[in-house]
Amino acid sequence: MRTSVRPGSAVLGLCAAGPETHRAAFITALAWAAVLACMPAWAAAPAPTPAAPAPAPPAAPAPAAPVAGDGPAILKAFFAEADAAKRAALAAKFGAVAPKSWADLKAMLHAAAPRPALATGRHNLQAPAEGELPAVEYVLRVPAGYAAATARGWPLIITCHGMGGSGDGALRQVEGWLGPDAENYLLAAAESPEPGVFEPKRANMEYPLSVLHDVRRRANVDSDRTVLTGFSKGGYTTWATVLFSPGEWGGAAPMACYPMTDAAATGAVLYLPNVLGLAVQHHWGAADIEPGQKEGINTLSRDVATEMKRRAAPRFEGLEYPGQGHDIHVDAARLRDFAAKARRDAFPAECHLIFHHLWQGRACYVTATAASKADFDFHGKHSIKVTGPVTDVRKVTRDFLLGEAFELTARMAPGNNIVAVMAKGIREVEVELSAEKLDFARPVKVTLNTRSVAGVPQKIDWAELLETARRTGDFERLVAGRVKATVAGAK
Repeated sequence: MRTSVRPGSAVLGLCAAGPETHRAAFITALAWAAVLACMPAWAAAPAPTPAAPAPAPPAAPAPAAPVAGDGPAILKAFFAEADAAKRAALAAKFGAVAPKSWADLKAMLHAAAPRPALATGRHNLQAPAEGELPAVEYVLRVPAGYAAATARGWPLIITCHGMGGSGDGALRQVEGWLGPDAENYLLAAAESPEPGVFEPKRANMEYPLSVLHDVRRRANVDSDRTVLTGFSKGGYTTWATVLFSPGEWGGAAPMACYPMTDAAATGAVLYLPNVLGLAVQHHWGAADIEPGQKEGINTLSRDVATEMKRRAAPRFEGLEYPGQGHDIHVDAARLRDFAAKARRDAFPAECHLIFHHLWQGRACYVTATAASKADFDFHGKHSIKVTGPVTDVRKVTRDFLLGEAFELTARMAPGNNIVAVMAKGIREVEVELSAEKLDFARPVKVTLNTRSVAGVPQKIDWAELLETARRTGDFERLVAGRVKATVAGAK
């Protein structure tokens, strides 16, 4: 981006240059200056042989008609049934005999779901295309102790490689950091859909989600214990992914990078409110800056750490490596401890999301489905009217971008049985209702911009809960129902 400021009642012109990971735009007091930040490529490894699209996980053979009251048998029949109407009937039967404990229900789902056999070792796989997103090749490492039909899922670590690297090389790097602990995890290493430096385009910001969704369909995953990590280009990918899908992850460990988005360096702290509740362990070298630069990965990472501290983010850990540049020697013990402890809260008491593209609007259990204005055009030219002298152009630009952003805030205070949603720039939302955190023996209420929403389900919809589990393979996120709502007065 480039900006220019005229004194007095000024107009700040804003336009976008091609954003790149290693070529970010930085602001001085009066102008943006393009600063080249050439970063060493992460240790490259020969790319694995491209995988042919793997077949979809096979459905289990239809079991005999379930015995009345036999919850596990009903669930197996539900997963195996191809007819939606028959699945709905099975879901109703299951609801009548479902376990009273949510933990028991999750265990039952994990044990009943059909999955393909996965032998110990490496598997070259392909996540199918999802809408506008391309298919993604990845390597899945299955540990020796893995068993598909168990009542508990396995934690999963997904890693993204650096520039010039490969999924196989990234997998070996993570194996080295984890040491013997690698046998405690499913490990997946995604192949970047585009070569070269990281650019904040949707395909580059979303491909880890495609891998996550595909691994859930194939393997027995504990979705509350999913960690995304990556080094350099892979670190930028990690930040860009979790900033706009915080409800999918148990934790994130980006390395040798900073939060790069369409907003370039100006946006390094802009979207941090999105991940205040996420466990994040951010690694960077104290000397990770190119000669002659005033800003680099080191200074911008310190800005991130300062902002997260200012916002009292309880689960953020910043690890700066003194005397080290881009090729940091990762504190493997700290990383292992982080991965072992990272947990997702799929329905947190509060989730706030700032975004500029509708497809990014996923605030944990609230999704923006329609907007009342167009997405912000980062490649267009924009004017900002300011009054008085401008001493901090970056702050002015950041405030402008915040004003142009979409926003979603979802609150679900414990005990009050209300999901309160606030939306800015949004016309329609879809709200998922938590089976665990809402008491359906009492009235359940949803509000949107302080107005009550009609048609809120007042009992657990077992068909919705089981269909969501069947479709996503996420058995820790129990969705009791959904409600769609339109913002009053929105165009």
